[in-house]
Amino acid sequence: MFEWKDDYKIGVDIIDNAHKQLFSIVSRILRNFTEADFERNKMTCVEAIKYFKNYTLKHFAEEEEYQLKIGYEGYSNHKKTHDNMRDVVVPALEREMTQSRYSRESMEHFVGACAGWLAAHVLIEDQAITGKVSSKLKNSGDKESLEMLEEIFKTINNGSFHITTTLVSEKYHGHKLGSLFCYRDKFKTETGEEYTIVSAMEKTLLGSIMTTILDKRIFELDEIMAPMVKEMFKAFHKDFMLAFLPHTLENTNTTVLPEHDFYAIFKDVYPDYSTLWRTDNGYIVLCINKTKTVN
Repeated sequence: MFEWKDDYKIGVDIIDNAHKQLFSIVSRILRNFTEADFERNKMTCVEAIKYFKNYTLKHFAEEEEYQLKIGYEGYSNHKKTHDNMRDVVVPALEREMTQSRYSRESMEHFVGACAGWLAAHVLIEDQAITGKVSSKLKNSGDKESLEMLEEIFKTINNGSFHITTTLVSEKYHGHKLGSLFCYRDKFKTETGEEYTIVSAMEKTLLGSIMTTILDKRIFELDEIMAPMVKEMFKAFHKDFMLAFLPHTLENTNTTVLPEHDFYAIFKDVYPDYSTLWRTDNGYIVLCINKTKTVN
């Protein structure tokens, strides 16, 4: 289960106590899913989720106040992750729950996303406040570029995969999703800049897309279908990058990425852009990283 450990402490009582409480709330909700009758305890879960949300927002304000007080140099980037959780992630997950009338699946999505985010954030970025570890955050693209990325993604994705997507997070940091199909392309511009783009799609969603395209009831990613899927993702990446960058592009490398290599992307420093999207049949991640800058 999702349990607090003293190793997670950063050494600031007001922050450590809040983290401990958040871990406790999530753990109680998870136990309701695994040990109890969900329908009988449904309203208990709903109220616990509401309490988790409110307590998290209160904690964000306290933690940001402390960072400003000590002059923490990573404050700006850290606050962006809080803003993303408060303004994008939580509202998107709340909409899913209300639209489904608090189905078990939607509530599991909410708690799973919050648990994954909380564990990664507390174990890394909050530890960095007091210097216990180094932050993985870096100055990401400006808000205008992110908004452009989101619009391009919706347009290109609808044309390539014919699905409707909802943005869940502007700053996905690698928490575990379902079984993934991952694809990576590397591009170079005529000015010598190099970019890496990675898409990771839950296989349940990929199966749904391919079943619709092929007009079949069952899809298997076998040696016959794999080349078709690869070409679809390759075209998706090329169309996306041509819309996102005002440059002539050369594709220098293209490959299917093993799932463990995808999660390794988030090991040292987070990508420049890393967005998480939800559909009716699963999640998609899109990451873009500028790996070389021309001076």
